[in-house]
Amino acid sequence: MSNKTIPVRIDAETYKGLKKLSKELKQPMQKVIQEAFLEYKKKVLLSKTAEAFAALKKNNELWQEEIEERQLWDNTLQDEIKKREK
Repeated sequence: MSNKTIPVRIDAETYKGLKKLSKELKQPMQKVIQEAFLEYKKKVLLSKTAEAFAALKKNNELWQEEIEERQLWDNTLQDEIKKREK
């Protein structure tokens, strides 16, 4: 990560809460913000993934293709497990 910083405006109430959380966690405010951002980014990604799967499930033909592909992968994985057991 770059050492360069850029000021960001937040309202006073958010700043107050951030400062309190920073003290509770014994971490700099910048680190609290970075970690919060990464968690939010993860949440957005998972939400978009869930939306994409919901859309895929609505299309019966595409969903069937997905199921078939998963079965192929399951078989491939099972083959590898069987090899190790020998």
